[in-house]
Amino acid sequence: MFGWLTSFIPRLGANWITLLGAVLTTFAAGSMAVLGVLLVLAEKADVYKSAVVLLVLPLVFIAGLLVIAVGFFWQRIRVRRSGGAVPDPLGDAIAAAFRDKTIRRQTLFVAVATAVNVLVVLVTGTAAVNYMDTPEFCGTLCHSVMQPEYDTYRESPHSRVKCVTCHIGPGASFAVKSKVDGLRQVWGVATGSYRRPIPSPVEELRPARDTCEQCHWPSKFHGNRVAFRMHYQDDEANTPTVNTLLLKIGGRDSVTGEFHGIHWHVDADTEIQYESLDERRERIGTVRVFRKGALVAEYKPKAPGTPPTGAPRTMDCIDCHNRPTHVYDATPALAVDRAFNEALLDRNVPFLHDVATKALSEAAEKSVNRDSAGSWLAKRMKALYQELHPGTTPSDETLGKAAEGVARLYLYNVYPDMSLTFGTHFNHLGHQGEDKDRRGCFRCHDDEHATADGKTISQDCELCHEILNMDEHPSSVPDPLKSLMHRAVKP
Repeated sequence: MFGWLTSFIPRLGANWITLLGAVLTTFAAGSMAVLGVLLVLAEKADVYKSAVVLLVLPLVFIAGLLVIAVGFFWQRIRVRRSGGAVPDPLGDAIAAAFRDKTIRRQTLFVAVATAVNVLVVLVTGTAAVNYMDTPEFCGTLCHSVMQPEYDTYRESPHSRVKCVTCHIGPGASFAVKSKVDGLRQVWGVATGSYRRPIPSPVEELRPARDTCEQCHWPSKFHGNRVAFRMHYQDDEANTPTVNTLLLKIGGRDSVTGEFHGIHWHVDADTEIQYESLDERRERIGTVRVFRKGALVAEYKPKAPGTPPTGAPRTMDCIDCHNRPTHVYDATPALAVDRAFNEALLDRNVPFLHDVATKALSEAAEKSVNRDSAGSWLAKRMKALYQELHPGTTPSDETLGKAAEGVARLYLYNVYPDMSLTFGTHFNHLGHQGEDKDRRGCFRCHDDEHATADGKTISQDCELCHEILNMDEHPSSVPDPLKSLMHRAVKP
């Protein structure tokens, strides 16, 4: 049974060339088997592993066979030149070992056991890797730490996109980097030294071209889009008001090929760099515009003084869309507005916007325990009705249902143990919330960044949108646009 082994295997150790070829072929064959099983067990195709298995490793295997052939040829030359057999202690030792029946059986057992062990490790290892790539692993394993991010993720527009798709992206190098960084995070959780709240530093993210643009194609952004911003007054009827905007989404013009609108900067020939004056990128220093690699404009703050926190950053999607998934409400009032828009709260309950906003604000200021937030808010809302709007207090059933909705808003936005509350993570997309005049768009579009000849980054509202109506009742919206409004806010 082992006759071919006793004659062939020793020859592979005849010289260093045949031994090198044997190592190459064995490595390539084993790697192809391992990666092949990983590809079969993977949840989706991996282009990098596929390329290695189908292109690189077969070449290594063939190269190893060629090296073995060269080694055999060289061995024959050595034999001829020596006029007889060349001493081969390694080959003689292997041949002697395989003539022993016990050693042959032990070798067969070790080979089979090794194959089984490798298969078990592959199956369990692949399952472990796949599990570590799931949102459930990211969000629930370190529950107290990642709960805010996981809760908002599940309610976000990207709830069907895995965490690793954006936070790691494609490529082996970033996968290794993320696992190494994960060790630091595990240590932080074990020692309690992690930051509260969890920061969102852009320098640790992949460039948007490697993540966002895998789904969103900037060259296909185009045209204008109607958007409605609904708010409610603190009166008895919770009167709705609407701001109707025509957003100039922009992008590439299919006729002229030029880029325009809000996304004019996604042109591959255009690059914008800026200096950040603080860690949260809320204060912006010098802004530079490059066209085909050449500097065409440099805007500096009119009142410089604070040095930049690091190297200039190239602007991409995340600089404006900085909360694409983990989106929190900027203020209690905006949270209640959203609840009305989504029918989480009944706007037919008198003075509910006023009472809910005040109760939410007080709960956030007091950092009410999340476990008792529901009962605390119910009691406080009832007291506020009696203090501010006597005679309009809803029934216990109606008030209880309203309190449940307000509690959901609190639990969504406030995590006292993580030092997280309304406005902690500001959304730079647009300009809403507290200090909106110095955040979001107005970080750069402030008429305070100017070139040497006095040209500024304009603050003109109509650069990005046209205002069709402002703070008006929904009934004032033109009839053709009313069909686009959300069912909960239709007049």
